Amino acid sequence: MRHATLALLIAAAAPAVADSTAAAGACYSITDADSRTVCLAKAHGNSSLCYSVKDAGKRAQCLAEVKK
Repeated sequence: MRHATLALLIAAAAPAVADSTAAAGACYSITDADSRTVCLAKAHGNSSLCYSVKDAGKRAQCLAEVKK
C-alpha cells in the first residue's frame, strides 16, 4: 500500500516538473541577462537567483514575485 501511495505522489508531481523544465528552457532564449535570470528564478521558484540581478528594480520585483 505504501508503494502505491508513493507511486501516485510521484506521478502527480511529474507534470509539474516537466512544466518547470519547459519554462526554464524558454528562459535561455532571452538575451538580456537580468530578464533571463528573473525568468529562471520564476521557472524554478528559487528567489536566491534574484540576488544576481544587477538592476535594483528588477531585483526587487523578482524577490516579490518568487516565493522561495
